[in-house]
Amino acid sequence: MSDIKINGIDTVGLQQYVDTITEIPSEAISKYGIKAEWQGGVKTQITALNQTVGDKEIEKDFQFIIDEPNELLGANSYPSPQEYLLGGLAGCMMVGFVANAANNNIELENVTLTIKGELNLRGFLGVDEEAPVGFEELKFNYEVKGSGTQEDYDKIIEKVRKTSPNYRTMTDNVKMTAYKI
Repeated sequence: MSDIKINGIDTVGLQQYVDTITEIPSEAISKYGIKAEWQGGVKTQITALNQTVGDKEIEKDFQFIIDEPNELLGANSYPSPQEYLLGGLAGCMMVGFVANAANNNIELENVTLTIKGELNLRGFLGVDEEAPVGFEELKFNYEVKGSGTQEDYDKIIEKVRKTSPNYRTMTDNVKMTAYKI
């Protein structure tokens, strides 16, 4: 990897990785997993399972707690599942934005991404069969200060929409299946 970084991104190292996965497609496969353990009430402890990238296993030693606000029988002591979901989406979109800016030699001073959505809890609680379960729409906004123009940022945002794994997971149909260990 090189010592030259734009926005904290080693663009030479990134290009070397792109070259590697172009030549060896199996090195581009990244596998993730979590384990969720009920902690009583509406609290859940999440443990990240080891990740693999290509043929390399990356040890993970991360845990976090999910809770709900008092109105939903929680203690409001940790973020809700939806806040973690939106946070994961935002984190992925931020990485894509910053890396794409770096690849375009755009230096960033500040980037803020806000994502908002609403849930109808009547659907979740089974009160109204007509009420949607889940977010029907998420709205996002980037506020950017850097050496690029608004046109540059708009092009980067469009690329993020096409290439962010979490964005695509939220907007595309994803097959989800139960499995037995």
